[in-house]
This record gives sequence, structure tokens and C-alpha cells, in this order.
Amino acid sequence: MVLITGTKLNTQYRGQLTIEKRLGGGGQGEVFLAYDDKNARYVVKWYFKEQATEAQRKAISDLISKQLKGEAGKRFIWPLDVVTSRDNSNTGYFGYLMELIDRKRFSELGDVQSGRMPQPSIATLCKICAEAAQSYRQLHSAGYCYRDISAGNLMFDPKNGDVLICDNDNVGVNNMTESQVLGTWEYMAPEVILKSGKPSTLTDLHSLAVLFFMMWMWHHPFHGDMESSIRSWDIPAKRKIYAEQPVFIFDPHNKANYPNDPDYKNVHTRWQACPPLLKATFTKAFVDGLNHPEQRPRELEWFNCFVQMKDNVIKCPSCGAENIWDNGISKFTCWYKNCGKQIPLPPRVILTTQKGTSSLILKRDSVISKYYEKGSMEELENKIAMVVQNPQNPSIWGLRNLTKSTWQATMLDGKVQKVQPERAVPLTPGIKFDMGCGKGEIQG
Repeated sequence: MVLITGTKLNTQYRGQLTIEKRLGGGGQGEVFLAYDDKNARYVVKWYFKEQATEAQRKAISDLISKQLKGEAGKRFIWPLDVVTSRDNSNTGYFGYLMELIDRKRFSELGDVQSGRMPQPSIATLCKICAEAAQSYRQLHSAGYCYRDISAGNLMFDPKNGDVLICDNDNVGVNNMTESQVLGTWEYMAPEVILKSGKPSTLTDLHSLAVLFFMMWMWHHPFHGDMESSIRSWDIPAKRKIYAEQPVFIFDPHNKANYPNDPDYKNVHTRWQACPPLLKATFTKAFVDGLNHPEQRPRELEWFNCFVQMKDNVIKCPSCGAENIWDNGISKFTCWYKNCGKQIPLPPRVILTTQKGTSSLILKRDSVISKYYEKGSMEELENKIAMVVQNPQNPSIWGLRNLTKSTWQATMLDGKVQKVQPERAVPLTPGIKFDMGCGKGEIQG
């Protein structure tokens, strides 16, 4: 059944819909803008005949009844209702209803790469990836697998980093429900392509790692010399590069697929800008976890990585480019183009809590969240400390106690002072403090 402007459709719970216009299409069906009797606008995904199976219809109905909760769950543009034809002769066709996304605000990676939307700052990109990791963790924790993670299904606000995840009709119960879609070639795990394994939460982890690599590098992790030497980019070629003989382009032990092609200069620049922590996590995903799914970085590992990166972003004083400091960096120099200037570090704090030990740069308006105390994704917005200026002497900086507990600070002369709520510890290297929930030391 072909939908055209003015076509009337039925829903189970929301009355009648009217098709306004076609928005696009894909392998499973076409997408349309529609409005209801109250003139509220929605998006309808209408399946092609061969995709409109009873199994798919049941899957959509199950998803409608099992909405994910919390902020992480709300990022999924979940199916809202089943949509059917009003014409009894077309009962084999159906689709589903979802919320309309504000495309003036939210973009895909392709929109940014083409220049249609602005590039997010490095700090904002960290937030985008952290939120995506948080949402997929909630999905997996609920017993589902996504089965088609790709850049085309992740939308984000490049200004503030808010995230939406769309095209969720292929979500299914992990290792139980079948899917009509195995994924997108570039993002599929080797075992899915080779049919030695089915889509699962573990194959999602491979796809998620590819997505993050694409977000940071604008390049595929397996597109190097082996890929550039192939003349015909057909199915056998993709099988070879993505599944049969995949080699990470920055594999520290195997240079067979190193990206030497001049067209790949950009990925070298972006790789140089990555801190050691991110490089190590990518290497774990595409070397250790490539053929050993259980060794792939989990969502919480990615989340921790991006949160720590976000809290250690600092601008180069020479050119203004954003850089990411990492405790594993011995010489901190700007990555941007021909700058290469050394970046002087502001004071840092070494935090030791039940979560572990973290090193954070302390710059203007830096915030330490309760996440560093408990390691919980949900505690990221709860502040326990913030860098502030002394109102009487703006040249003096301190770390303000935002908790309701009194801290104990050990000064340079060994004396212990109380730091009441809303008071601050001076950012003087060597000062140590006890927050009750953990300990800190100022370094410079």
C-alpha cells in the first residue's frame, strides 16, 4: 500500500491520523509526517509488504507496553502506537507511530560532517557519548538488545549535548526474540556478519565502539591500507574488512591496516588529539574484544571514560583549541594543526573514594559531582564541590564544599582546619582534605 498526502490511517489508542508528507525511506519501509484530529504532529514508519510480518507487529506491540523509565530511558524515541490502514483490502500493511524530532535542534553525525549543523565542542562530544553509553546500558540492563546501533540512529543537540536514539523498532529481548534486521554493515560485529552468532548485547557493544570511533575520528576503525587497496567495494570486500580479516587501523601490534593513504590524514590528527585513556579503550574494543566479545568495553567503562575526559578539557592559551588532559600524558602539548605549544596545567585534585582514584583539572567553574564518590551514572548532576574565586581577593582560588558535611583540611604546616559547607579549600599544591566520602589532595 502506497501512502500519499491525505491518506487516512487508524491507530489503536490515538484515533485517526492523516498523512501530511513523506520524509524518507530505508530498507524496512518509509517514514511520513502525519497529524491527528487535534493537529498534533507525529512520525509514522510504514513497513514494506515483506517487512510487515506478524512477528514484527507483535514486537512493536510489546515495545509499546514496555517503555524505559528515567532520563536515560527517555532518550529512546520508543514506538507509541501501531498504525494500520483504514482500507480493509490492505490489512496486511501496518506501521508504528513515534514522536516528531526537532531537526532544527537535533542532528546526525552526517549533518555535522557535511557542515549542515555545527560541530559540537570536545566537552559537548564527551557528554553526547556519555549519555549514549548511559542509555544503552539501561536498555541492556532491562534485558533488551538494540541490534542496529549506528550513527544514523543517534541524534544529538550539538550545542548542549542532549541525545535522542531513534529507529527502535528492532529492539528485542536479548538472545530470545528474532529480528528482521541484523544491523548496518559498517557497525556489525564480525560474528554477526559471519553468522557464527546472533545480534545480542555483546554484539551491540561492538557496534557501540564503532559508533564512538566514528563520532571522534569521523573514520571507520577498519578503513586503512587493506580497505583502500580494494577496487570494488562489494559484499565480499566488506566481509573481508569487517569480519574475515578485520585489523584495527591503530593496532599497536599489527600495522597491516595502518592508514597511510593521504586521504586519511584527518584520522591521524584526530587520533593524536585523543587522550591515552580513550586510545586504550578503543584498542581494547578493536583488538582484545574483536574476536572475544566478552572482552569488549562495557557501557559503564565508556561512560567513565567520557565523564573523566569531559572534566579534563582545557583550552590551549596560544590558539584556543580544546585539549584533553590525562594523567598518562607526560608532556601536555596542543594537538591543533601547527600549534604544538606546551599547555601549562592549572592545579589538579587527586580524589580517592570508594569508586577509585581520579585525577581532575581544577579550572574556572570546574565541578566535582557525586559520581566520583559512588560511581553511579545517576549521580552525575549532584555536585559535591566547585572551583570558586575568593570574593575579597579574586586572585585566590578555592574548592568550595557543596555538601552538608564539614570537611577536614590538612594545611602545608600540618595544621588541620575545618571546612564548613559553602567554605573552600585553597587550591594550594600539597593541601590534603577529607570529605568524609573520600579524600583529596591538591597538586600543581
